[in-house]
Amino acid sequence: MTGPTVEGVEQRNIIAWFNSVEYVEDDLKGHLASFVVMSPTNIPLIFFSIRCGELFEMAQPERMRVGYNAREALRRLMNRDFSSDIEKDQLLRDVKATKDYNMTPDDIFRYAGKKESWEKDEKIERTKEVTKVLASYPAVELKLFGINDAARAYWASLGLPKHIRMGETLFWLKVVETLEAMHKYVGCQYVYLFAADKEAEGKLVQYYRVRLKFKSDANLSANKPQFDWQSQFLYQSIEELFEQKIRFRELLIKD
Repeated sequence: MTGPTVEGVEQRNIIAWFNSVEYVEDDLKGHLASFVVMSPTNIPLIFFSIRCGELFEMAQPERMRVGYNAREALRRLMNRDFSSDIEKDQLLRDVKATKDYNMTPDDIFRYAGKKESWEKDEKIERTKEVTKVLASYPAVELKLFGINDAARAYWASLGLPKHIRMGETLFWLKVVETLEAMHKYVGCQYVYLFAADKEAEGKLVQYYRVRLKFKSDANLSANKPQFDWQSQFLYQSIEELFEQKIRFRELLIKD
């Protein structure tokens, strides 16, 4: 089986890792689940693995501090709890500081409450290795999604329109189908991956964004192991993923 081609270069390292003893052992131990989609003529078309993961929102302690100070300042200003103009000016500055973070009144009270909760947790949780976050979301990681380049001739022999591409089609019909089956038994809100692209806006990243509808922004974070360093973090909500699959199937039927 050949590896997927990125910018004209076959990615043999992906095949080597997929066939490695370590990878096979991880699959046997249930640390991940690996799949190969075969043609009716027994040709490997695509391969991929999935495993449990988690996405989260960073705690942002500075925002919590600013929100807390602003809430306390508002309370003191309303109660006229200050003894001088200098003290009053400082309270006003504490409130104005929220503009730098585009905080709404609701944000001020939300972050203030989180700061209080954070400080209470500091007294209870003595394990320093535990990282506090604002929120966490159940997710599944898609690993080593690749196309067998040697199967392109078989795909072309099917006589399908050129815009019906093998990787994209099998992603929506097979990979997403696998995720749908998993979702019946395991709570999950997002699917994410690390695209092995050395450029932030490289061809592989654009493929995932444009063709497979993944995105990357500052709203969510993920733990990135050394294996995925120099790769780009992308994600998509499960709800959006399933909706996109329906749209894709409808387009296939029309064609």
